[in-house]
Amino acid sequence: MEKDVIRSFAVKKLILSLALVVTLMTVSESVAVEFRSFTKDREGRIEINRNGTKHENASELIRYDHITTLEKKFPEGRVSFSGSRDTTLAFREYELPVRVCLTDEAYPDFSGLRIVRGAYFSGKAVELGRNVAVINQDLAERLFMSLDAVGNEITLFNETYVIVGLYEPSKTILSLLGSDGIETVYVPFTSYMAYTDITLDTVAIDDPGFAGTGFRQGMMAEILKEDLGVTAAAYRIIDYDRSETMVSQWLALFQFLVALWTLVLLLRSAAKILGELKGFVRDGLREDYLIGFLKKRFMALLSFAGKLLGLTGLSVILVIFAKPRVFIPAQYLPNDNIFDIGFYWGKIKEAIQASNAMAGYVPTPMEHCFHASVSLGFVLFLLLIPAFISLASALRLLKALAYPARRFLRLFLLSSAMASAVLLLLWASGLFHLAVDAKSLALLGLFCLVYVLKKREPQPCSG
Repeated sequence: MEKDVIRSFAVKKLILSLALVVTLMTVSESVAVEFRSFTKDREGRIEINRNGTKHENASELIRYDHITTLEKKFPEGRVSFSGSRDTTLAFREYELPVRVCLTDEAYPDFSGLRIVRGAYFSGKAVELGRNVAVINQDLAERLFMSLDAVGNEITLFNETYVIVGLYEPSKTILSLLGSDGIETVYVPFTSYMAYTDITLDTVAIDDPGFAGTGFRQGMMAEILKEDLGVTAAAYRIIDYDRSETMVSQWLALFQFLVALWTLVLLLRSAAKILGELKGFVRDGLREDYLIGFLKKRFMALLSFAGKLLGLTGLSVILVIFAKPRVFIPAQYLPNDNIFDIGFYWGKIKEAIQASNAMAGYVPTPMEHCFHASVSLGFVLFLLLIPAFISLASALRLLKALAYPARRFLRLFLLSSAMASAVLLLLWASGLFHLAVDAKSLALLGLFCLVYVLKKREPQPCSG
């Protein structure tokens, strides 16, 4: 009776643990995919973003007339810029506080903005300073009770603007983590009457020549100082080199740990086979000479060799397949001694001081997406570890209870169905655009298969 209770507990633990691991792996991959789909050409991207309100002197800051200099500095790349103003949007008797993003025609390529109706304003509209606007589709429904809003007029800065497009507001978990709840309207920078007198909040540069080069932040700071004559300390320079690797590395590290555990199981199986082979050869040579032994036991020896070669080949493939890509920026590694505790403590203090100095700082859309992706990936990694350990302990307990191998398939199917149901609910909520990582599922499946098929440890006899 007690054995049945323990077996029931182990079965439930296996189903829940496996479902949780699959769900967390899928969510982790979905977060990485959302970052990768945010915008193209991340490796050549540099962003220059205003450091809060510490520097108020306009002569120290980037202005509209500096953009031409930057475009000449990066002839093979693209430059986009933006600033913001809080104002009131008016339509008939309706008034709503909004944030107006004054920007250029390239902004959607740099921010991940997705147009669903009409079109984003053109370079000609920016050149001529036309009063056109792009609003989100939810706001369009509130104002006009319809998505058929293109061509309608709204009032911004006490001037009339014509709506030329609607964008889709992102409602995923990454967007919600950085949302301040304020409606954003996009208009040409030059449509603002006093645009020559205001400073830019953000400049984004995408140059293929940047990809793979070092010291990009220092080079950009030098350009700000020497070519534009502005104060580099007034801006935060964000480098997206190897950003995709940094976002994906937590899931890659978990894959490596699963592969490592599986490799240990395979090596233990190989060690047992070698022990059996040693005993088989010793007993055989006691009964016969070597030639006779080889003739009589050739097929058995071939079976041993096949098992060992199969385990060795699978182990090698596992190591190559699961090799993680990990990237730590050079500024976070000591030059001489990697175990220099003082260096790491100094970096922690610098991060705290920098955080305190960044009061009022507003990250760019891509910067927010990057940091939120890395942070969320780390949290998911921390959740995956105990879930995977729970799965392994459930497998071990069921094997100790001599649970039939053929019944494991039913448990795996039930667990997969449970994970699928949870993932469908997450997808339906709009929090995640689900993406399945075949590599993670393959490694997890191999781990479960190896654990189920490995021979049960002999139990000591009682009494």
